[in-house]
Amino acid sequence: MVAKINFYMTRHGKTLLNTLEKVQGWSDSPLTEEGRNVAAYLGRGLDIAFDAVYTSDRGRTIETADIILTESKQTHLKKNSLLDLREFCFGKFEGTPNEEMFGTVMRHLGFETTEEGMMNLGPKGFQLVAEAVSELDETGLSESWAVMEARLLRALDQMIEEQTGDFEKHVLVVTHGMTINSYLTILAPELVDPFIENASITKMVYENGEIRVESVNDTHYILAGQKV
Repeated sequence: MVAKINFYMTRHGKTLLNTLEKVQGWSDSPLTEEGRNVAAYLGRGLDIAFDAVYTSDRGRTIETADIILTESKQTHLKKNSLLDLREFCFGKFEGTPNEEMFGTVMRHLGFETTEEGMMNLGPKGFQLVAEAVSELDETGLSESWAVMEARLLRALDQMIEEQTGDFEKHVLVVTHGMTINSYLTILAPELVDPFIENASITKMVYENGEIRVESVNDTHYILAGQKV
């Protein structure tokens, strides 16, 4: 029997564009001091011996992974950077104020305010937002939901294939907020959380050919790290 694989998916630490409340998908910015600190707390609090580490190819996830591995004393592990683990591409909306983009998207979806939309979109909300962004982006630079879904499943298949073996694996995956919620939309839409915290852990387990979600937006590792 193939042993199970535990995926610990975390969102990168807070960045400059996060702080400025600007849209950050394929665009990138460095971690702030707050972002570096929360990544360090996670690294100290995890207390898990990882067998492999994956990140997206964006600098903010690589920087976060470096801090986690340093603080958990696992710098010997190689980081595998996958383009397919990137955040959603927001096209023409990249770098614009979050409030501006979400206001435009929610009106396109028939809501008067962003707050109304966030409360009423339901478990497929991130899919609807992605589709709306694609429809609104006349430049054609944004992704469609179908493209996003396909590459995330491709990344998951690659990680499973590379980590499948005869003994249980623990795999750290440093990625992005909407990426994590897109995985939840695909695998367990009832567990979608619109507010995935920086450096929180969402745990997914692959076993007997199936994948299940065990926890979402878990911040207890951060709290543990603050006490070290």
